[in-house]
Parts: sequence; structure tokens; C-alpha cells
Amino acid sequence: MNSHLLSIDNFPSHALQGPRRVRILLPAGYKATAAQRYPVLYVQDGQNLFDDHESFSGQAWHLDRIISGLIASGQIEALIVVAIDHAGSERLAEFAHQDRKHDGQWVKALGNHYETFLADELKPHIDRLFLTRPEPQGNALMGSSMGGLVSLNIGLRRSHQFGAIAALSPSCWWNPAALKADVQHDKNELKKLKIWIDIGGQEGRYSDEVEEIAGHIAQLSGNDEDMLRYYLDPKADHSEMAWRDRVHLPLKFLFGVNKK
Repeated sequence: MNSHLLSIDNFPSHALQGPRRVRILLPAGYKATAAQRYPVLYVQDGQNLFDDHESFSGQAWHLDRIISGLIASGQIEALIVVAIDHAGSERLAEFAHQDRKHDGQWVKALGNHYETFLADELKPHIDRLFLTRPEPQGNALMGSSMGGLVSLNIGLRRSHQFGAIAALSPSCWWNPAALKADVQHDKNELKKLKIWIDIGGQEGRYSDEVEEIAGHIAQLSGNDEDMLRYYLDPKADHSEMAWRDRVHLPLKFLFGVNKK
């Protein structure tokens, strides 16, 4: 049996002042009348996750195939995936919680608006529509690059709604001082979270500050490997293909089935 991919082409959002496309991946065997409830993974950059033709690089993660395979082989529990399309030319601003000059242009951060959309508009709708586990332990955030950064920022601010974060190659270079300050400020929230952070050894400037931020979180959390996992892939670059090749690792960390 295969998973089933649905699409809400124009999900209305007051916070974003316009509609957004959202895709929902339901696990094989999902039935609206069943008693079983599922954890939910909210993933950024929905265009890049399923179809090569929609990905800006021409290479998608094929997340549906990867997750279906992991579920079918008993490596992770069955889950619902909610994939949110990015804002195109406004992607940088929407995934940033702090203003910054980038490539000669001043970027006014819209991350707070995106956070409100995801946490206060989209999540309640998904919880009403599908058989979800609405508690924090049943909800996770995932993203790569700026999508990883915004997932990390939202998770730190919304640990009462999301209990896990997977930040693949997060753009910690955007404003590392502010991110460290936020982590320090929200250090008590870290105890409620399960966090995956990774980076590739061939990412150049994209890897700036990632290891240091991960180390800062590890120190504040008492170096608890069950709470934080940092992974370095020495040969990986900053690309959809690299994230596709290792996304099974954070999926198993966050949703792995204990076979003991």
C-alpha cells in the first residue's frame, strides 16, 4: 500500500496576508474513521520535497518514498507530513526572525508572521481535519537551510506546540548572536524538545556557526544525546540531493521505533 499525497492549493492566511499551498502526505492505511492517531511533521519548502519538476534545482527529496519505505520496514512510526510551499521571492524574509543585510539588500524579517501562520492558523486546521496527536510530543518541525533556521526558531518559541525539530544545514550565519541569545533565553524550553542539527563538510560559508550553535545547545541541555543529535556528513554539499540522502537519519531520530 502506498501513502497518499493531498493538496490544499489556496490555504487562506491572515498572518501571511494571502493564500499558501499546503501538501499533506497521509500514511498507507490511513482511514478517517479509525481510532489510531498520528504524529505530524511540518516541513518547510514544500516545492522541493516530492516532485523533481517542482523543485527549483530539478532534484526533489522524494520524501514520500523515503518515509513510506521507513514506515513499511518498521523503522519509524506511521506519521502525517504537512509540507508548506515557500514564498518565492519572499522566502528569505519569511524564514528570518531578525532583520539583516544580505547580498547588498536589507531584508525585513517576516518570520514572526510565518510562525503565527504555521502555529496558530495551519496547525489547528490540520488537527481538526485529520487524526493527529495535537500535543507537543506529537508534532515536529523540519527544514533545510533557511527552512532549518526558521524551524529551529519556531521550535524554541513554541515548545508548547512542537516537541521536536530537525534542522538540516540550518542558516545559523543569518544572525548567530541573536540565535545564541534566543537559545540562552529559552534554555528551559530545551528540556521539552528533541533536536536534530546537521551540516555537510562541503557547504563552505553555509556551514558557518552551525557546529557552534549545536555545541551551545548541547552545553545548555547537559550534553543529553537523547535530546540533541548533531551530525556532520563530511562529503555533503548544500543541496536538495544531499538532504535527500540523509533525511532518513533525522526521521529515525525523531520517529524511530524502539525494537528493544
